[in-house]
Amino acid sequence: MDSHALALVDPEAKLQPSPPAQFGGTVMSIATISSGFEKGDFLVREEKGQRVYFDFFEEVFNYIAYKGYIRMKGDDEKEWLDTMNNVHASVKGGMKYNTGKLLMVLYKPLASEEDRGSYGN
Repeated sequence: MDSHALALVDPEAKLQPSPPAQFGGTVMSIATISSGFEKGDFLVREEKGQRVYFDFFEEVFNYIAYKGYIRMKGDDEKEWLDTMNNVHASVKGGMKYNTGKLLMVLYKPLASEEDRGSYGN
């Protein structure tokens, strides 16, 4: 499983470039949708640790769509789901907070290599 998600938790993993049509050289932000909380049935976790609770999935969908997030496709989403579940499971004694059941992973392109130009190089 050589991927961007795996590279976050395994520095020895070989990073394979994503197909250009998918993420290519695009900087992205991810968001997740989980269920199973007291404050609301659904939770969106997004940029800068922001957490927003909702009672209905339609509210989640409208919120996430308005923010510009797109659901990851098939294998990419599965890979992120597996990675996050493995990270949560690796915490000795369990996670301090209820992580709920992870349902979806979404992404939002922030800037492509062309948009970033050559700053930092």
